[in-house]
Amino acid sequence: MGHSRARMGILAGILGVALMVLLAGLPLPAAAKPQRLVSINLCTDQLLLLLADRSRILSISHLGADPAASALAGQATGIPVNRGSAEEALALRPDLVLSGIYQQHGTNRLIAAFGVPVFEMQPAASLPQALAQIRALGDAIGETARAEALAADIARRLAALPAPSARKTALVVQPNGLTTGRHTLANDVIEAAGFRNLAAEAGIESWGALTLERILLLRPDLLVLNDQSRRQRSLGQQLLAHQALTAAHAWVEIPADLWTCPGPALAEAAERLVAAR
Repeated sequence: MGHSRARMGILAGILGVALMVLLAGLPLPAAAKPQRLVSINLCTDQLLLLLADRSRILSISHLGADPAASALAGQATGIPVNRGSAEEALALRPDLVLSGIYQQHGTNRLIAAFGVPVFEMQPAASLPQALAQIRALGDAIGETARAEALAADIARRLAALPAPSARKTALVVQPNGLTTGRHTLANDVIEAAGFRNLAAEAGIESWGALTLERILLLRPDLLVLNDQSRRQRSLGQQLLAHQALTAAHAWVEIPADLWTCPGPALAEAAERLVAAR
């Protein structure tokens, strides 16, 4: 009898190990996904709206619902917003908090100290990095297939852009003469659309400011202006409406929120630039 029970125990153990091996190759069951999701960052807001079912989204940041900041503000209607504090996020009892990595570092540490996992996403500085971040966030929330499909569609749209016969120059000009240099998403979008980024060629690595005189001396073939900013009235916007700027150059208005974060808006921005080309 003792030998029989021992044998049954060994068989049960073998079956248990075999079952674990089989399950290791299967997708995670729905219950294993983090179901209660909170985002406190503009870019994670947008990816969450694209990749997760609304029933799983407890809250996004107020920026994600702001049409002046988010390319997907229209999809955020009805979702509660937060101001990015640890107290707000913890009060919702989330399974996972999605956040940025620099300005929100202290907030992330406080949330994690209470035992809540935090997915941190740094600002993307290139198109390959943006596509990698889409996949990484998809993995974190248990939506790997959706994220892969989204990244593949963006890559397909960018690859389908027609090549120019000659590469003209473009220059992004935002309020106070702010422009975007070499290590930015905007630079990669400009290049994907078949332009040379004059700010990068002028030695600007990330972001920098140009005077009206410097812009005129650079003589870009195309000025890229932020249409939302140009409709506002402030000292910072005056440069964008200066007659010497708009009369001397061809220009196109493209909202800056199209190339702020990883997502399909990047392909839309490139397609608009190709149309302006």
